[in-house]
Amino acid sequence: MQRPRHPLLLAVCCTAQFMVILDVAIVNVALPSIRTSLGFAAIDLQWIVNAYTIAFAGVLMLGGRAADLFGQRRMFIAGLLMFAIASLLGGTAVSPAMLVAARAAQGLGGAVMAPASLAIITSTFAAGPERMRAIGLWGAMNGAGGATGTLLGGVITQELGWRWILLINLPIALAATLVARVAVAERRRAGPRAGFDLAGAVTVTGGLLAAVWGILAASVHGWGSLQALGPIALGVALLAAFALIEDRFAADPLVPLRIFANRLVRAANLAVLVFSAALFPMWYFLSLYLQEVLRFQPIGAGLAFLPMALTIMACATHAGRLVGRFGAGPVLGAGLSCMALGMALFGRIAVDGGYLSDVLAPGLLVACGIGFSVVPSTIAATAAAAHEEAGLASGLVNTSRQIGGALGLALLTSLAAAYTSHLANADLRAPIVALTGGFRLAFLIGAAFAALGALIAFRFIAQAPRPVPAAPAHTAAAVAPAGADAGPSGADRGPVSAAMQLGPAEPPSPPRQGSGG
Repeated sequence: MQRPRHPLLLAVCCTAQFMVILDVAIVNVALPSIRTSLGFAAIDLQWIVNAYTIAFAGVLMLGGRAADLFGQRRMFIAGLLMFAIASLLGGTAVSPAMLVAARAAQGLGGAVMAPASLAIITSTFAAGPERMRAIGLWGAMNGAGGATGTLLGGVITQELGWRWILLINLPIALAATLVARVAVAERRRAGPRAGFDLAGAVTVTGGLLAAVWGILAASVHGWGSLQALGPIALGVALLAAFALIEDRFAADPLVPLRIFANRLVRAANLAVLVFSAALFPMWYFLSLYLQEVLRFQPIGAGLAFLPMALTIMACATHAGRLVGRFGAGPVLGAGLSCMALGMALFGRIAVDGGYLSDVLAPGLLVACGIGFSVVPSTIAATAAAAHEEAGLASGLVNTSRQIGGALGLALLTSLAAAYTSHLANADLRAPIVALTGGFRLAFLIGAAFAALGALIAFRFIAQAPRPVPAAPAHTAAAVAPAGADAGPSGADRGPVSAAMQLGPAEPPSPPRQGSGG
């Protein structure tokens, strides 16, 4: 029989996941206000998003391992407190560097808190319908957090100021900490302890940071400059070191490279990496276009995103059923084709554009594409994995989502800034015209990325196994593919396997996972 504290435990775990996703989405609408307040350079503004995303992606799997080693409740509370302190530092930041550092610390806190919260649920609720309902509600927080973030970010920024989009986390996290101490029992993984691959986490995070730094420097100093090539080379070297550590030296690697021997896993993760490189920047640039070109107020920009967020959620609820009928590859390919078409239409935005024609119409196409892409991509990445590696496969696809988003945002920001500068200086365009031209280029490159993802899906994922539906449709947007394996033979393997089945998926508003979004 369910113990009385179970509803309280589920509530605090869902609240934590809601905060993780909310903070991916909520900052995007506030970007212009933050830029004005702290004096961010245009090219550096993306670090507000990417600092969170990179830290989350680099530490996500390590966070799941930490719950095994040190205890679920202990790591969950540690993640909550880290998230709260980082939110306080970000909300009181007096410089761009301080805010970016705080956002990175938030990402670290989220990467510890999110896997611990799912591990707590899977080890507390009995295998079967009870656990599936709990995981379904936890997964629904991804869609709810993203949709709420768009609107809440606009309301808070306009009525209270951008600092409160971060400060609001403080009382919520502290209250959740107090509840967790009462409602959550301490658990550690039974049997031999897994290793703690700190070297792997450090090299992959450092490699991503260095690569992003170099890509952004290229827009200022040129792609052939030492300022760009040096960090990019360092990033490649660190990522190569990560692969070597995982293959040769780590006793218990975060990402055992043997999983890439599976052709379907390789193709699905590549597709996720590519279309995430289009998706994350789309939210970023669309938010800037609405406020800096069309002159929407923050609350207006938040409301402008709402139809897209609701469309994503509506399409995601049907995606699992379509995958069961047609297979993951065709559904993913169709979704990414729709997304590519919508982003190509965004490439026609104008300085004197209108919301209905320039934003809403292509935005709904993109939203349909997202809704029909997130679920089949995760299904494809996990369906063919060995049963004992289901959790690993799910964690890997969410990490690929965050890495693709971080690199894509850096690349498109760099190219858009360089093109804007070219239009303003060489072609003598008006600043607002040059800025819009940079946004258009970013959308068109994003459309090419989405089209490449569709090609990969049709060519290499078309024969993906069709899963047997096991979870409620509303769980699909975040955990249906993984959650379907989180029954008696999934989550019962221990918190690590459960903890890998998460991550901020593409948020309905501008960074999973991770989710990440």
